[in-house]
Amino acid sequence: MLSAVMSAPAPELVSAARALASGDGIGALSLVGRASGPVALALRGIAYAQLGDLELARDALERALATTDEPRLAARARAALVEIAFAEGDPAQAARAARTSADELARLGDDRNAAMQRLVAARAEVLLGRLGEARRVVGDVLASRLPPDVRAIASLAEAEIATRALAATDATAALARARTALEGAPNPLLSRELAAREAELSSSVARIEQAGAARDADLFAIEEAGRGDLFLVDACRRIAIAGRARVPLAKRPVLFMLLVDLARAAPASVSRDALAAHAFEARKINESHRGRLRVEIGRLRKVLEGLGAEPVATPDGYSLHSRRPVALLVPRDEDDASRVAILLGDGASWSAQQIAESAGISKRTAQRALSELVDSGRALRTGGGRNVRYTRPGAPIASRMLLLGLAPDVASNESEDKAS
Repeated sequence: MLSAVMSAPAPELVSAARALASGDGIGALSLVGRASGPVALALRGIAYAQLGDLELARDALERALATTDEPRLAARARAALVEIAFAEGDPAQAARAARTSADELARLGDDRNAAMQRLVAARAEVLLGRLGEARRVVGDVLASRLPPDVRAIASLAEAEIATRALAATDATAALARARTALEGAPNPLLSRELAAREAELSSSVARIEQAGAARDADLFAIEEAGRGDLFLVDACRRIAIAGRARVPLAKRPVLFMLLVDLARAAPASVSRDALAAHAFEARKINESHRGRLRVEIGRLRKVLEGLGAEPVATPDGYSLHSRRPVALLVPRDEDDASRVAILLGDGASWSAQQIAESAGISKRTAQRALSELVDSGRALRTGGGRNVRYTRPGAPIASRMLLLGLAPDVASNESEDKAS
């Protein structure tokens, strides 16, 4: 731990470490003062990172790294720099760097911070959309012996992964495990994060429309709707769901619009002209539009094969026949930012072009919506130029929280010194 480099930790550094452990970055900075030793620099860097000033954090940690010859302190400084770089850059590179850092810390016997770095790697996998791999990494961490606060952070990570997979029941169980862990190691910062995650699960994020009625839906309702009892047209992520079968329609905008209109009206029919006007964005419908509609309906019928649902011709148009009750999941608000926010909820790292294609909007509209989400704190922008990506903020396994693991043992070592 950081105190391994000090035979007698200075009282102000011990207090600073305790402040960082409780999430008090400002208090830690005031306690460290202008001290320039490597431990003080490392603590200062972590404090700046907690406060979100990553440039000052990087400068302090690089100075700590340049002025120490103690292997563990150097490894921890490198680990913190990995987390800061991750907050600003490429998730794939961050995943590789975090695994390397975890291996180095493990070789040095710093199992606590090695576990923290593996959670950084899991966070990177989430942003890459690889929830299965993220789940495996967190599971491996939880299978090892962990201090209570690290176990709480790992359980929060587990809950976030479940939330992004729309598995509200699993997320609730993980949050309960985090709460149990915190009973053995109270931490105000982690307790606040736990409360925020619990509130998120019960917050309305979408609406479910069925047979002409609409109701607000939290993640539990969305999870229930996707279990297989319904034929669910998910207009948030542009997929059709029936049991375990899923058909993506993000790249088939005309088929998607037709399916939404049919699902919204089901079991009633929708007139041919109304379907054509919406799907083809036409004001006046002619025979050419009607001919094209027949072709697109045929394509939709083929796409839905195996889902137990199909569009069927009626005297005035088409209706959606399904073996299961039909439901439509739509964003709670119809504005572009709300639709984009739902897409970001899967945890993947998206470009503006990918968002535009999946949301069925222009790239310029997607960029405006993403800017609004970034300004309001509901999205995170990383990279530059052609590598700009947008993600949902991931507080439970974000760098500034994981950096806590680098500091608290200054204080615990003092107790060990007194005991000996």
